[in-house]
Amino acid sequence: MTITLRLCTAVLLPFSLIAAIEPLTLGSAANTAFRDNQPNDRTGGWVDLGSNDLRDIPQGSLLAAGIPFSISAHTDQACIVLGGPTRSYLPKKTTLAVDPQRSGKTLYLLHGAAFVPEAQAMAGILTVEYANGKKKEFHVRQNRDVADWQKPAGYKNCARAWTTYNANTQVSLFVSKFTLESDPVARIVFEAKEATWMIAAVSLGDDAMLRPILPNLAITQTFKPAPALTAALPVETNTATPRNIILLIGDGMGHGALRLTSLATRNADDQLVLQQMPFNALCTTYSFSDEVTDSAASGTAIACGQKTKNGMIATSPTGQQLESAATLAKKQGRSIGIITSDSLLGATPAVFYAHSDSRGSYQNIANDSLLSTFDILIGNAGGLAWFLPKSASGSKRNDDRALLPEFSAQGYTVITNISSFAQVSAQQKVLGFIDYKGELYSEAGLSQLLNTALAKLNSNPKGFFIMLESSMPDSGGHGNKPDLTIMGTTQVDWAARAALEFARKHQDTLVLVTADHETGGIQSIRAKNGGLTLRYTTTSHTSTPVDLYSFGPSAHRIAGNIDNTDIGKLLRELLAK
Repeated sequence: MTITLRLCTAVLLPFSLIAAIEPLTLGSAANTAFRDNQPNDRTGGWVDLGSNDLRDIPQGSLLAAGIPFSISAHTDQACIVLGGPTRSYLPKKTTLAVDPQRSGKTLYLLHGAAFVPEAQAMAGILTVEYANGKKKEFHVRQNRDVADWQKPAGYKNCARAWTTYNANTQVSLFVSKFTLESDPVARIVFEAKEATWMIAAVSLGDDAMLRPILPNLAITQTFKPAPALTAALPVETNTATPRNIILLIGDGMGHGALRLTSLATRNADDQLVLQQMPFNALCTTYSFSDEVTDSAASGTAIACGQKTKNGMIATSPTGQQLESAATLAKKQGRSIGIITSDSLLGATPAVFYAHSDSRGSYQNIANDSLLSTFDILIGNAGGLAWFLPKSASGSKRNDDRALLPEFSAQGYTVITNISSFAQVSAQQKVLGFIDYKGELYSEAGLSQLLNTALAKLNSNPKGFFIMLESSMPDSGGHGNKPDLTIMGTTQVDWAARAALEFARKHQDTLVLVTADHETGGIQSIRAKNGGLTLRYTTTSHTSTPVDLYSFGPSAHRIAGNIDNTDIGKLLRELLAK
């Protein structure tokens, strides 16, 4: 199939390559770190949102929008963050001394804003003080000179220049430029007003054209679709209580991701294996606190059957711990498996075994994973750092607790690849950390793990519950990367085929396939010539309802228009028996 992507682009000349622009050292003006370990503790660290921070920005030289900047070493005083009304405990003002004094036509900021009250709010005031005593003041306004760091839009004097997915959301920094007098600059004063204002770097020099990030929606890979089912699935209204439940979640896998993947891999809509399941529901995903949910709140709704605030892990809005369907099933004597391409400490897997006011409290979530006593716990290798003592190389813990020996003492075998999982006996518990860029980055990787897990868990006469997640659709939506969107959705489809063939053979098994929310606002249109026009409307989550597909005993009970809490309520009802 030929895929044609229609994009509007402009030719921008690299003026800055011949311009003389020199990064400034933030020095004593810097007041906090790019990394934050504990949300809302008021001790600093980016904007005090825990791991939803800027720890992934590389230190050293950085070319952003064609402008050279220098990112300070990642210390406690690496960047400038000034508090607005919602972060009133942060400093309001700081002064950057330009020593030696330098002149230049243009001042460049690599910056962003947070907690902005309205579209044209004044994020802050930038005052340039010259060596001759003169001053020049600039009003830095939202959606003109700066933008929300969690949104992808650029504006008149605000070029989206650097972006990353920080395991919470897609975040960006922007470059803005301000025209100066020809006199040497002595000081630069930054003062927050109506928003939290974050300055990562400052440069001074010649005037240059800004070159923002341009969308690149090219599909560069070919994907192997899941094999067709061995036969059509029967449409039955079996009211029996299932012995086993298989829950498959595509993080961020809205209907746009399903359509794109079906068109790209099968040249037609609605042709995925999971779309052949006999029952379908449309599921709302809003959280207790927001119309647009995050994975922690939506995962809690699916796992526990209750709404909570964004960022909270199996914890009610008032702070009470919520029991997940998986924990309930474990109490009933069932075997439990949790498998994800994300870190095992990611929000979606964590809601099934942990409790936390903040999804970024990875150390506490790691501790809770040990308490779960679940039979299978497998995630990507990125989570391993939270299981190692502080003294170990690569550890991210702040204490000397070594979780791996404690897991071993509970009978767990640690695996690092898919093949070793198959070699572990059914009687042994498994803790896994698998390379995300290796075996997990394949269409069939998760389904291979699922097949092995099903064989092990099915040995329990009381049955099992397993949740398997692909995190890649969410990464694809946040980064507007169709390869990741299609790969992740294809992973779920391969896993769905494995689950459905198991359920066909074992008629006491319920299979559910859904998403925790939609990410990216994906739209794709198949042209008459067979081409494909693709568009992402955002890099964030959206409030668009997601699909739920079901097959097996009691599958018909969760069809039509539902809420994500209905999934959790049904899971708890069925697994309590």
